[in-house]
Order: sequence, then C-alpha cells, then structure tokens
Amino acid sequence: MDPQLNLIRILLIEDDEDDYHILRGCLMDQDNHSRFSLDWVTTYQAGLKDIEQADHDVYLIDHYLGAYSGLDLLKEAVQAGCQSPLIMVTGQSDREIDQAALMAGAMDYLVKGKLDGQLLERSIRYALERSRLLKQIRELAVRDALTGLYNRRELHRFLDYEIIKSRRYNHAFSVLLMDIDHFKEINDRFGHRVGDEILQEVARTLLNNSRGCDLPARYGGDEFIIVLPETPAPQGWYGAERLRKLVENLSIQVTNESGLLERLEITMSIGVAGYPDDSEAGDILIDLADQALYQAKRMGCNQVVRCVANQEIE
Repeated sequence: MDPQLNLIRILLIEDDEDDYHILRGCLMDQDNHSRFSLDWVTTYQAGLKDIEQADHDVYLIDHYLGAYSGLDLLKEAVQAGCQSPLIMVTGQSDREIDQAALMAGAMDYLVKGKLDGQLLERSIRYALERSRLLKQIRELAVRDALTGLYNRRELHRFLDYEIIKSRRYNHAFSVLLMDIDHFKEINDRFGHRVGDEILQEVARTLLNNSRGCDLPARYGGDEFIIVLPETPAPQGWYGAERLRKLVENLSIQVTNESGLLERLEITMSIGVAGYPDDSEAGDILIDLADQALYQAKRMGCNQVVRCVANQEIE
C-alpha cells in the first residue's frame, strides 16, 4: 500500500476514551474522512500485536498506558523491526520525555492540549515521508549486496526478537542452515563469476519460496539461513526438504574451460534446529543447525537433517 495515494490507516494506542474522541475529532476536522482511517486499541499488548503484524501505516502511542509505558512500547516496536512511523502523544509538555521518545524511535512528539487537526495531519504526513526515506536507507544497510537477502546483522536482530515473541506467546520456530554442495570445486573450475551467479540463483529460489513472515539471509560464503516463525522443527524439516528439492531442480547453464556450454546441477544440504525443544538461545540454535548440516554433508550431501537435543535425526 502506498500511503501517499491511498487511505492512510492509523492506529491510536490510548487507554483513555475521551482522548480517543478528541484525537479523532482533530484528525477528521480537516475534511480527512476520505484520506485517513483511525482505529483504536486500549492496551500495550494489543498495540504491540498490531505493530508486529504491521496492520497500520502510522501508530499514535500514548505516553501512559495504564501500568505500562509508551516509551517501552516504542522501544519494543523498534526491536520488532517496525517499519511504520511511530508518533508519541502525551498530556504533558516535557523536554526530557520529548527527547526520550525521539531517542526511543518516535518520529514526533505531540502534546494533546496543543494539538489541532492541521498540526496532527502535518505530523502524520511528515512522519510518513521520513519513514519512506529511512526505509530505503535501512534496506541498504540490512541487505547482502550480492544476493539481496538479509545480512547477518539483520538475522541476529530478527532472531533475538523472535525468541522474545515466541517466549511471550508460547510459540515454536525453526532455524534452517544450509549451504551449496561442492561449491568450492565449482568456483575453482568455473571461476567466481559463475559462483556468484549460482549464489544469486539459489538466493532467488529461497526468497521466492519463503513466506512473508520468514527471514532468509546470507550467512556467509555459500551458506544461507532461514528463520521460520511459528513453525515447529518437524514442520521446519518438511519446509527444508521442499527447498532442497527446488534447488535440486535448478539447472544453470555456464561456459566451461573448453568454451562449450555446460549445465550445472546444483544441490544443497540443510540442517534444522527448533525453538524451544532444541534450545532457547539463538546462538545455540544456529550451532545445532550447523551440527545437523555437517551431518548431512557426512551422509553424502543433498540431505536435510534435523538436530534435536544434541542428537542428529535424519
């Protein structure tokens, strides 16, 4: 959705009904009925769930949410990877709170008693534009330049928050660590240009066959990793097997040392580990998936192996 061309969906996270009606009146008094929609939730938990699901274009967050702090929600939203602009609204003008909100990730800080429709609309539109520009910059910072997949820094941010979220909601998730079989021999024979083409083709296959909630990343060299939220390890194994077969069906045409066209058959080995059964720590989950990947290599490559509680299971 392009907020510049379509209805801008706003969520107010506010525990006071009177303030909701005041803000709604401010937003709609500029003949904005056709440009904005305003939804409302009253709790920290409901707001965070919506932010995690990315259901709105802009979030207005009250400073006080019952026993909870809007500043804490700002920080957790940023940790969750929220791409939508966050604006803090509060009943008091306080320079320290203003600075703390901006440091926590807010695009703006608005005082309810000084708010009118024109100011609120301008804040929302400025926040959307700044967010759009920052998103472009952020994409350059978190993507691997060769493959377009996420890089290790974004992987670890995502994995750390997935552990927090899965612990809170008692969900499971899987980690798949994989690499291309005999990649060094391919590089040595055909050169790094062909090796790069293979990495790009495999990355494209992983990206095109991942869900929107998954995070596929380049782990290093010819290694890739995918985090599968809300996917227990047994289901993760089947997902890994599907990806293995898709890569096995790739056929890449290259020019060999004799100048003749040759088709390369590519295969991939994959190790699977699951939270929380195998471990509740992100670095250990990756280590266990790596152990399972090594076992797949020892078994002859082009395999998927699941590691459970330090015991490899085919």
